[in-house]
Amino acid sequence: MSTAIHIDNIRKKLGKREVLKGVSFDVESGDIFGYLGPNGAGKTTTIRILLGLLQVDSGELDILGQNIELASTRMRIGFALDPDGLYDMMTAVENLKFYADIYSISDAGVRIDKALKLVGLDDRADDRVGTYSKGMRQRLSLARAMVHDPEVLILDEPTAGVDPTGQIEIRKILLNIARKEKKTVLLSSHNLDEVQRICNRIALIDRAKSSSTGNWKTSGRKWDGAIL
Repeated sequence: MSTAIHIDNIRKKLGKREVLKGVSFDVESGDIFGYLGPNGAGKTTTIRILLGLLQVDSGELDILGQNIELASTRMRIGFALDPDGLYDMMTAVENLKFYADIYSISDAGVRIDKALKLVGLDDRADDRVGTYSKGMRQRLSLARAMVHDPEVLILDEPTAGVDPTGQIEIRKILLNIARKEKKTVLLSSHNLDEVQRICNRIALIDRAKSSSTGNWKTSGRKWDGAIL
């Protein structure tokens, strides 16, 4: 199995505060990988580094064996952040068409239809996003992340602020994306129960340092690594 995301001893300061103090983990191709830690631990900073929005002070990282700053690498990544960056006055289709144009997708209509069906929003495709619930917005963010058919999805707290029913829907979508669409998924979360339900591997971060990684046993999803 190949490594989709490689992070080795990355460090980052914001002002005088060191927000990452030597974070290391690998995400294998086909994983649903949970990046677990309390709020403020450094998860979002790590994700912004992976997306090329912040530069590391030291350490090594790559995605799909490539430098993350290359345009060719970014074309192979889909992402969803908070806030979602969706345009309230535009419909779901219009939002996805906007991003499809950024990626110069030739068959945008086909890709948009597929993405909306994947997240269960094909019946609300022509509704303005400002009328959407939080859960629907999160699902549309996933559709946007998938519209250019990336190999890797990077998601920052994809169920944050979503009601329990909406969380279940999003978890099902993520499992479908990984299993049927054959995508690698990295998701950050502070919710152990959520990670336990869908992730096959995890990394833990606390006080800006990753503390352990390991696998969930497939029977009962029991963690068999050391939680420090």
